[in-house]
Amino acid sequence: MIFEDLEKCIQLFNVFKDKSVLLSQAILIPPLREKISPDQINLLNESANNFIKSQLIEEIRILNPKLDRKIRQKDMSKWLMPFGFIAGIAFSNMTNLSTFSFLGVNSIGESLIGGLLGMSSGYLGSIVSSASININRQKELRSIIKFNKEGKWLVLLENQIGTELPWTLIKQADAKDIVFLEG
Repeated sequence: MIFEDLEKCIQLFNVFKDKSVLLSQAILIPPLREKISPDQINLLNESANNFIKSQLIEEIRILNPKLDRKIRQKDMSKWLMPFGFIAGIAFSNMTNLSTFSFLGVNSIGESLIGGLLGMSSGYLGSIVSSASININRQKELRSIIKFNKEGKWLVLLENQIGTELPWTLIKQADAKDIVFLEG
Protein backbone atom coordinates (compact mmCIF):
# COMPACT_ATOMS: atom_id res chain seq x y z
CA MET A 1 0.00 0.00 0.00
CA ILE A 2 1.25 3.47 -0.85
CA PHE A 3 0.42 6.44 1.36
CA GLU A 4 1.06 10.16 1.10
CA ASP A 5 1.09 10.72 4.87
CA LEU A 6 2.59 8.86 7.81
CA GLU A 7 -0.52 9.60 9.86
CA LYS A 8 -2.69 7.46 7.57
CA CYS A 9 -0.24 4.58 7.92
CA ILE A 10 -0.35 4.82 11.69
CA GLN A 11 -4.15 4.98 11.62
CA LEU A 12 -4.19 1.76 9.57
CA PHE A 13 -1.89 0.03 12.06
CA ASN A 14 -4.08 1.28 14.93
CA VAL A 15 -7.19 -0.14 13.24
CA PHE A 16 -5.42 -3.47 12.78
CA LYS A 17 -4.44 -3.43 16.45
CA ASP A 18 -7.92 -2.45 17.66
CA LYS A 19 -9.67 -5.07 15.53
CA SER A 20 -7.05 -7.74 16.39
CA VAL A 21 -6.26 -8.41 12.74
CA LEU A 22 -3.81 -11.29 12.45
CA LEU A 23 -1.16 -10.73 9.82
CA SER A 24 2.02 -12.63 9.19
CA GLN A 25 3.85 -9.35 8.60
CA ALA A 26 3.00 -5.66 8.64
CA ILE A 27 5.97 -3.45 7.82
CA LEU A 28 6.13 0.31 7.42
CA ILE A 29 8.67 1.40 4.81
CA PRO A 30 9.69 5.04 5.20
CA PRO A 31 10.81 7.17 2.25
CA LEU A 32 14.38 8.37 1.87
CA ARG A 33 15.72 10.00 5.03
CA GLU A 34 15.91 13.48 3.47
CA LYS A 35 12.20 13.31 2.52
CA ILE A 36 11.09 12.83 6.14
CA SER A 37 10.30 15.85 8.30
CA PRO A 38 11.49 16.06 11.93
CA ASP A 39 7.86 15.80 13.11
CA GLN A 40 7.44 12.60 11.13
CA ILE A 41 10.66 11.19 12.61
CA ASN A 42 9.35 11.89 16.12
CA LEU A 43 5.97 10.34 15.30
CA LEU A 44 7.69 7.32 13.78
CA ASN A 45 9.92 6.86 16.82
CA GLU A 46 6.92 7.05 19.17
CA SER A 47 4.94 4.56 17.09
CA ALA A 48 7.89 2.19 16.65
CA ASN A 49 8.06 1.65 20.39
CA ASN A 50 4.43 0.53 20.45
CA PHE A 51 3.69 -1.84 17.62
CA ILE A 52 4.93 -0.67 14.21
CA LYS A 53 7.79 -2.52 12.58
CA SER A 54 9.75 -0.24 10.26
CA GLN A 55 12.38 -1.27 7.71
CA LEU A 56 14.18 0.39 4.82
CA ILE A 57 13.22 -0.76 1.34
CA GLU A 58 16.73 -2.18 0.75
CA GLU A 59 16.29 -4.59 3.69
CA ILE A 60 13.10 -6.23 2.44
CA ARG A 61 13.62 -9.38 0.42
CA ILE A 62 10.47 -9.20 -1.71
CA LEU A 63 11.28 -5.61 -2.77
CA ASN A 64 15.02 -6.09 -3.36
CA PRO A 65 15.96 -8.67 -6.05
CA LYS A 66 19.68 -8.44 -5.21
CA LEU A 67 19.05 -9.26 -1.57
CA ASP A 68 16.69 -12.07 -2.59
CA ARG A 69 19.34 -13.56 -4.88
CA LYS A 70 22.00 -13.30 -2.16
CA ILE A 71 19.80 -15.05 0.43
CA ARG A 72 18.81 -17.74 -2.09
CA GLN A 73 22.49 -18.35 -2.97
CA LYS A 74 23.44 -18.65 0.69
CA ASP A 75 20.61 -21.12 1.36
CA MET A 76 21.47 -23.22 -1.68
CA SER A 77 25.17 -23.34 -0.80
CA LYS A 78 24.28 -24.86 2.58
CA TRP A 79 23.20 -28.08 0.92
CA LEU A 80 25.09 -27.99 -2.38
CA MET A 81 28.55 -27.63 -0.80
CA PRO A 82 28.30 -30.71 1.51
CA PHE A 83 26.72 -32.69 -1.31
CA GLY A 84 29.57 -31.65 -3.62
CA PHE A 85 32.15 -32.62 -0.98
CA ILE A 86 30.65 -36.10 -0.58
CA ALA A 87 30.27 -36.50 -4.34
CA GLY A 88 33.91 -35.42 -4.87
CA ILE A 89 35.16 -37.99 -2.34
CA ALA A 90 32.94 -40.69 -3.85
CA PHE A 91 34.12 -39.90 -7.38
CA SER A 92 37.79 -39.95 -6.31
CA ASN A 93 37.34 -43.30 -4.58
CA MET A 94 35.34 -44.87 -7.43
CA THR A 95 37.75 -43.89 -10.18
CA ASN A 96 41.05 -44.36 -8.30
CA LEU A 97 42.53 -41.57 -10.38
CA SER A 98 45.86 -40.21 -9.22
CA THR A 99 45.39 -36.71 -10.58
CA PHE A 100 47.32 -35.00 -7.81
CA SER A 101 50.12 -37.54 -7.39
CA PHE A 102 52.64 -34.91 -8.50
CA LEU A 103 51.94 -33.22 -5.14
CA GLY A 104 53.05 -36.37 -3.30
CA VAL A 105 49.65 -37.16 -1.74
CA ASN A 106 48.40 -40.66 -1.01
CA SER A 107 44.93 -42.02 -1.81
CA ILE A 108 43.37 -40.33 1.23
CA GLY A 109 44.83 -36.99 0.13
CA GLU A 110 43.48 -37.58 -3.39
CA SER A 111 40.04 -38.21 -1.92
CA LEU A 112 40.18 -35.07 0.22
CA ILE A 113 41.31 -32.94 -2.71
CA GLY A 114 38.49 -34.43 -4.77
CA GLY A 115 36.07 -33.58 -1.96
CA LEU A 116 37.34 -30.00 -1.79
CA LEU A 117 36.97 -29.64 -5.55
CA GLY A 118 33.45 -31.06 -5.30
CA MET A 119 32.64 -28.62 -2.52
CA SER A 120 33.87 -25.67 -4.58
CA SER A 121 31.77 -26.94 -7.49
CA GLY A 122 28.76 -26.93 -5.16
CA TYR A 123 29.50 -23.32 -4.22
CA LEU A 124 29.77 -22.29 -7.88
CA GLY A 125 26.56 -24.21 -8.57
CA SER A 126 24.76 -22.25 -5.87
CA ILE A 127 25.88 -18.97 -7.46
CA VAL A 128 24.80 -20.00 -10.95
CA SER A 129 21.50 -21.52 -9.89
CA SER A 130 20.50 -18.57 -7.69
CA ALA A 131 21.24 -16.16 -10.53
CA SER A 132 19.27 -18.25 -13.02
CA ILE A 133 15.98 -17.87 -11.15
CA ASN A 134 14.40 -14.73 -12.50
CA ILE A 135 11.26 -13.60 -10.76
CA ASN A 136 10.04 -11.09 -13.30
CA ARG A 137 8.49 -8.37 -11.18
CA GLN A 138 10.70 -5.47 -12.22
CA LYS A 139 7.75 -3.51 -13.61
CA GLU A 140 5.84 -3.68 -10.30
CA LEU A 141 8.94 -3.01 -8.22
CA ARG A 142 10.03 -0.06 -10.35
CA SER A 143 6.83 1.85 -9.59
CA ILE A 144 6.98 0.98 -5.87
CA ILE A 145 10.61 2.11 -5.59
CA LYS A 146 9.78 5.28 -7.52
CA PHE A 147 6.97 6.13 -5.11
CA ASN A 148 9.32 5.54 -2.17
CA LYS A 149 11.98 7.83 -3.66
CA GLU A 150 9.33 10.52 -4.19
CA GLY A 151 8.63 10.58 -0.46
CA LYS A 152 5.66 8.23 -0.22
CA TRP A 153 5.21 5.88 2.73
CA LEU A 154 4.79 2.18 1.96
CA VAL A 155 3.02 -0.45 4.02
CA LEU A 156 3.84 -4.08 3.29
CA LEU A 157 1.20 -6.54 4.49
CA GLU A 158 1.51 -10.30 4.41
CA ASN A 159 -1.41 -12.46 5.41
CA GLN A 160 -1.12 -15.69 7.34
CA ILE A 161 -1.46 -18.89 5.38
CA GLY A 162 -5.10 -19.79 4.97
CA THR A 163 -6.44 -16.34 5.83
CA GLU A 164 -7.59 -13.47 3.68
CA LEU A 165 -6.28 -9.94 4.01
CA PRO A 166 -8.78 -7.53 5.63
CA TRP A 167 -9.72 -5.87 2.34
CA THR A 168 -12.51 -3.73 3.79
CA LEU A 169 -10.11 -2.16 6.30
CA ILE A 170 -7.45 -1.76 3.63
CA LYS A 171 -9.86 0.02 1.27
CA GLN A 172 -11.05 2.30 4.08
CA ALA A 173 -7.44 3.38 4.74
CA ASP A 174 -7.53 5.76 1.76
CA ALA A 175 -4.23 4.64 0.26
CA LYS A 176 -2.88 6.34 -2.84
CA ASP A 177 -2.40 2.95 -4.48
CA ILE A 178 -2.55 -0.74 -3.60
CA VAL A 179 -0.09 -3.08 -5.29
CA PHE A 180 -0.44 -6.84 -4.96
CA LEU A 181 2.77 -8.88 -5.10
CA GLU A 182 2.87 -12.64 -5.19
CA GLY A 183 5.79 -14.44 -3.77
